[in-house]
Amino acid sequence: MDDKQQQFAAVFEKHSNELFRHCTMRLSDRERALELTQETFLRAWKYAERGEEVRQWRALLYRILNNLIVDEYRKHTSQSLDALLENEETQVAVEGALLRDEVDALESAMVRFDSARALVALKELTEPYRTALVCRYIDGLSPREIAECMQESENAISVRIHRGLKKLRTVLK
Repeated sequence: MDDKQQQFAAVFEKHSNELFRHCTMRLSDRERALELTQETFLRAWKYAERGEEVRQWRALLYRILNNLIVDEYRKHTSQSLDALLENEETQVAVEGALLRDEVDALESAMVRFDSARALVALKELTEPYRTALVCRYIDGLSPREIAECMQESENAISVRIHRGLKKLRTVLK
């Protein structure tokens, strides 16, 4: 195995679970989320094989995955995070994933409030805020990485996260 393959294998090992968790949060079909996660790595590998320089693998992977998710929404408009959260089996898995995140401030909110209640509150937020909060506090992306993925300014993402947290607190009260 050459150096490029070893590096890519390490990237896969490091990011595959978080990308799958992110995709599962956004789609209601677990199998389709797995397929899109695999497609993300396939496209990233093809990008690297063309000789393109990759400065931040994580941001590239999230950008590819988010584009695939948008394409999926366009194909199947009935699939959404709302449908995912209504699925009891997936909700339990998502709650477990949320509680494993020990670093972020949202985890302390999840501990203070019932996890199911927080997920319902998150579901009530409008899409740009919900996505920003999921990327920041569940996926652990920095505002800069989210901005690169969503192709927006870092300032716009920071404002969206701040406003989303404010709206989430209001819903939780």
